[in-house]
Amino acid sequence: MHKTLVIEPHYLGSLEYFCLLSQFQSVKLEVSDFFIKQTYRNRCYLLNSQGRQLLSVPVWYGQGTTYKDVRIDHSQSWRKDHFRAIGTAYGKAPYFDYFMELFAVLFEKKFEFLLDLNVHSLTICLKILGISLQMTETEAYYPQVEAGETDARNMILPKKEYSFRDIYRPYTYIQNFGKEFEPNLSILDLIMCEGTNAFGVLKQSVK
Repeated sequence: MHKTLVIEPHYLGSLEYFCLLSQFQSVKLEVSDFFIKQTYRNRCYLLNSQGRQLLSVPVWYGQGTTYKDVRIDHSQSWRKDHFRAIGTAYGKAPYFDYFMELFAVLFEKKFEFLLDLNVHSLTICLKILGISLQMTETEAYYPQVEAGETDARNMILPKKEYSFRDIYRPYTYIQNFGKEFEPNLSILDLIMCEGTNAFGVLKQSVK
């Protein structure tokens, strides 16, 4: 078990993200860097009857806006849209009724900042998975991490397939849709389909 991982918080992070988290005792969340668009900071992927579905949280930010200062754009109906999309994708999944109430708060509460939404979602997922992590946040941005820390900032990106990184390997489980297994979706897919066995599948998915 490694000591401390330094990484940015993701929105309902991927299996790859949680495979990495599961190998550490503590995580330092990078919240002081500049916000980067088209990353997992504000997007995730589900699986519905049509295949992979992108969910993206609309945000307000300018050039040089730090992650912790990025605000959610509530002029768009994203909360209702995401909640409906999750229900459509996983309403008939084995563990939807058991766990959806925990996730509902993400869409019922009007979070002002993206960071607060993501930390809340991360906390929920870690609790369900039974992963105990000491969690802190950066107070300033430093290009280099401290001794004993592993730097994974901006490592897991949607534009570069997981196969290019040595973190995650697809370990199949029964998904709600599709004849072929769809790898590296949001952790939500694994939780809704496998429930209490989700951590066991995650352990088998560590490369």
